[in-house]
Amino acid sequence: MALTFDAGADRGYAEDILDRLAEEHVVASFGITGNWAKANPDLVRRMAADGHFVFNHTLDHRSFTGVSDSLGGLSATARRGELDQADAIIAPLIGHTTKPFYRLPYGDDDARVAADVAPEGYTRKIGWTVDSEGWRGLALQDIVARCLRLAAPGAVYVLHVGRASQDGPAVPEIIAGLRDRGFSFTRVDDV
Repeated sequence: MALTFDAGADRGYAEDILDRLAEEHVVASFGITGNWAKANPDLVRRMAADGHFVFNHTLDHRSFTGVSDSLGGLSATARRGELDQADAIIAPLIGHTTKPFYRLPYGDDDARVAADVAPEGYTRKIGWTVDSEGWRGLALQDIVARCLRLAAPGAVYVLHVGRASQDGPAVPEIIAGLRDRGFSFTRVDDV
């Protein structure tokens, strides 16, 4: 299964998460916004250096459709621009482009997204099958219980590094619980 962490708000628990992943010898994947990468280049470099997969989560986490942020959505050109601008910031930090991988902010999708971004080389959309819902303010034990209850072979988890979520502090128990159930970890580009 794959643990993915979105980073777009604050520095949050990112360093603690990276430390725990290293201690546990777990590889993970990080969806990074360009603005977060600009503010935290040391952490983005470390993610890549530690063997984690870093992928594009747009420049500023604006909804492509407008469903979740009520800003009216983005045109095809603006959608491509969000990904290209983020890649221009992230790629020099990790040593290669983020193409073809991307994650949509909020998971907001519509029938046009794939066709709008494919001409720029973004052809691998990264979703998830298990949302920790830490971003909703769940307590640490509720996050752990949810993540373990929904465990399944090939699952892709979405967690967040920011302080508004207790996902970071929940990571040790999630890893231990999943291992106790016989699961191992891989990067999302290997799922």
